[in-house]
Amino acid sequence: MLLVLLLLLSINFENNLTFALTFLLTALMIIAILYTYSNLSGVQLSCVGAQPCFAGESAGFTLQLTSEAGREHQQLQLSWPQALPVAADLIDTSQIRLELALPAAQRGWCVAPTIRLHTVFPLGLFKCWCYLPVDGRALVYPAPEAGGILPATAGADGQGAMAEQSGSDDFSGLQRFETGMSPHHIAWKVFARGQGLHAKRYASRQDLNIWLDYDSWPEADLEQRLSRLCFWALKLSREDRPFGLRLPGQTLKPARGEAHRQQVLKKLALFGADTS
Repeated sequence: MLLVLLLLLSINFENNLTFALTFLLTALMIIAILYTYSNLSGVQLSCVGAQPCFAGESAGFTLQLTSEAGREHQQLQLSWPQALPVAADLIDTSQIRLELALPAAQRGWCVAPTIRLHTVFPLGLFKCWCYLPVDGRALVYPAPEAGGILPATAGADGQGAMAEQSGSDDFSGLQRFETGMSPHHIAWKVFARGQGLHAKRYASRQDLNIWLDYDSWPEADLEQRLSRLCFWALKLSREDRPFGLRLPGQTLKPARGEAHRQQVLKKLALFGADTS
């Protein structure tokens, strides 16, 4: 509309300067259209990595922008519908990697949707955009929920450690007698030798391996059980304690370490979900 108005004024008043301004702005508009399109043309996008998260957080995706050698692309912006846009420039390089976050509300696989790539370079007068598929997905674990008590230990391979327990028959040592202790545990032979009043301390053998069982909380629903199992799995992993996992139709033997932790979390994330 501005160019048409300037053209009419130029014709009406026969002003050469107005003619020059009109033609200059027209040429600038056409060049801006070509440059805006060219700035986006030839850019390729691929997903090279994905970082897992917990339900309610944002999954991270590593995207790679690639262009032809010798070409530069400036003021590129990538955005998902539910995430903030990320800006990038391909200057003096034909490849760049970006980290984008995508909100993940449910456990399972978070599949990256089509992403919008657009630019307003060089003058901001025009916008050129396109939608590109992102071939990537990130694993979403159940949201940890503290609740219930630590599931009881259950023997898996007979390995165990001594732990104090009243009424056991395994003698483990002596301790100074205190008010309230059972008189039956008094070490009379030690007292007769003049070494003071002591009580016998007993211990029982408990299994070192802890089993996280899906059936430990029958009052909870599916998601709440998985969230509690996730909480205890993270807690035991931080304490470097071996533990196993029992899910309906699935069992993981007790182990420890980062690899076991990731395997347990993956089982919890995909339990009962469509893995296709």
